[in-house]
Amino acid sequence: MLQQLREGLGVYNFINVMERKPDECRSLFVVGQDDKVDSNYILSHIAPELSPQGSIKQAKETKILEYFQDFLYELEDTQPAQNEETQTLTVPVVMQWMTGQAHKHLLLSERNAFKVTVIFDHNCLEHTPGHTVCYPVVSAYQHCDISNSPSSGL
Repeated sequence: MLQQLREGLGVYNFINVMERKPDECRSLFVVGQDDKVDSNYILSHIAPELSPQGSIKQAKETKILEYFQDFLYELEDTQPAQNEETQTLTVPVVMQWMTGQAHKHLLLSERNAFKVTVIFDHNCLEHTPGHTVCYPVVSAYQHCDISNSPSSGL
């Protein structure tokens, strides 16, 4: 059966791909090895609280979220190889900054319950007069019980 599998993979030249990129292909065959945070993991857990549909505020919020998505994808495309040790910004570092952790949850139930809530403060100049950069307020929680949640402001 293993020989048949190998022959089937050879039809599409996938064996050569696996030899050149074993780390990328490992998750296709080994269950539980997908523990690294990527942009899709972060984006699938973002739960923005948007302004009413069709409003100018909602349009601005959507543009900010699209910029954040593009930013994460660009980070992912420019990440250094695993062997390289650099002080560059990576997708797991962004996750660490937002939530306090740079890894995916181990338990599926925790992954499903994990959300990063983004609240846009359009009246920030009233709260902090004289500042020049406005940031969305973000909180992350693993369970529905918010009292035990780590949170951080962006």
